[in-house]
Amino acid sequence: MRLKRLELWWRALWIRILVRLMRRPSAGDARPSWGSRPFRVLFLRHDRAGDMVVSTGVMRGIARSHPTITLDVLASPANASIISGADYIDEIVVFNKKKLSDYLPTLLRLRRTRYDAVVDCMVTAPSVTTLLLILASGARYRVGIAGRGNDAAFNVTVPAEARPDAHMVDLIAALARAFDIWLDEDERHPVLSVTDDERHRAESIWGTGFRALINISAGTSERDWSDSRYAAVMQHIRSERTDAVLRVISSPADADRAERIARDGGGEYTRTVGIRDAFALIATADFVFTPDTSIAHAASAFRVPTVAIYVRGKSERWGLYGTIGENVEHSEPNFETLDVDVVTAAIDRILAAAVSRRA
Repeated sequence: MRLKRLELWWRALWIRILVRLMRRPSAGDARPSWGSRPFRVLFLRHDRAGDMVVSTGVMRGIARSHPTITLDVLASPANASIISGADYIDEIVVFNKKKLSDYLPTLLRLRRTRYDAVVDCMVTAPSVTTLLLILASGARYRVGIAGRGNDAAFNVTVPAEARPDAHMVDLIAALARAFDIWLDEDERHPVLSVTDDERHRAESIWGTGFRALINISAGTSERDWSDSRYAAVMQHIRSERTDAVLRVISSPADADRAERIARDGGGEYTRTVGIRDAFALIATADFVFTPDTSIAHAASAFRVPTVAIYVRGKSERWGLYGTIGENVEHSEPNFETLDVDVVTAAIDRILAAAVSRRA
């Protein structure tokens, strides 16, 4: 506990130092007129895959808000491929914050590009790395959410989403107001695309029938669910949909486990080389079952009927968004006691509402 307090103190100290370094007089830094001339804008999203997915609709909205805006995205190695080929993005700058050797080349690249504006993606709490990147960009206009204790680092601030129960998509959408637009639910909805080749490969994996995709990887131990329960869910889906084609996916680290679950549940394991392969399977599925991961956000983006399971307190901010589906939030901080019957009841409700998207 003492070590954690020291870590938080050290982080807060660095944030205060960086904000003081970034403080600049307001004269000459009035809110820009985005349509008056070309603006090169950098959106910072150098974290996890799910964070990138939930930001995609908002990034597209900003990019299309004015014909004078060119949008680049600073991404991480974990999420850069997600936006590969997105027609609203000009360049993707890949930055690995865990590699010290990446810092200087990234700084030099940002300086050479001469960005006019940089957007802080951290809408709930300040980040030391993000503030460093904002400072390194040299951008005249720094866009961020007000009221997080680092307002002095920005000269274009917007109020945070006021609803206490707001989804992460809605929290990020508040940034669009800095570009003089308001995005409705459909405009801020996550948006993903797959190539024709990716879709063709995914189609070749599915047989004829109702396509049910089961993801068993959760990324953290508290979101692990037992093998027998995943297998029981698969058996239940087959009992409800005799034409079900069951495919199981996982992270590479969980491949052996996924193969066992697929065998016991009466399906097949499908190895996905990269996250875009998984997304193509989602895009061509009729139903998805997953724990709380980027797979759930991708299912929302493709509007695939989905049941997703969450530990206590997570579904409100990170649940499914704008698609037929149900968030099953357990009352405990892990899935150890999450009962299969609770999950299969939700699946029954969604299966009753879902019609094959290929019909």
